[in-house]
Amino acid sequence: MNYPFQSIVALLCGVFCLFSCGKEKSRGIIEDVQIINESVKVVKNSKNAEDFRDHLKVTEPATEAQFQHWLPVQLGELKRIEFTESQIPQKDIASAGAVYKNNTDKKLIVSIVDGASKDGLLAIQSHYMAQTLQINNEKPSQYQKTYEKNGLKVLETYVKQDNFYRVSFLYAMRFGITLESYGLSYDAVWQSIAMLDLKQLEHL
Repeated sequence: MNYPFQSIVALLCGVFCLFSCGKEKSRGIIEDVQIINESVKVVKNSKNAEDFRDHLKVTEPATEAQFQHWLPVQLGELKRIEFTESQIPQKDIASAGAVYKNNTDKKLIVSIVDGASKDGLLAIQSHYMAQTLQINNEKPSQYQKTYEKNGLKVLETYVKQDNFYRVSFLYAMRFGITLESYGLSYDAVWQSIAMLDLKQLEHL
């Protein structure tokens, strides 16, 4: 099974982007090249990957407006204060995000991207990793791991110094969802995930 070279490159970029943006350079937990090699191997050899890739290519993507409507006004004690702009250059890939805060230093960023359309798979490569890889990199001050909770297979990053969590997962083998929290506890992050109306995405 041959995937376009750009898909493999995109996968690598997706992995590194997770840990190399802005001040998060210090959060770079993936240092083992073997994990990257395994990621590429999964994409190239998985028949299931080919099946769902073909399905996404012919699926009409959601709109940014639909995503903004889906993002809640409030998540627990945090209120939505702004929508974030898409960083994806392809026009046929739908994405949106929102920032949630209160009067404290607590902050939560929720982003969603649609894997539908001919280029959509490139935008959810890092989320797809949570479905296919077993990762468990742990240090005294930080970790990155994949696991299953509440029916979701997630890729989670934690940095103790900043009390930072990032949880990424693929919903319905189509929607890539990421939560980044600052100052929230593990339980609070998962309470926020539970408040998202994931079932509604199945009707988009």
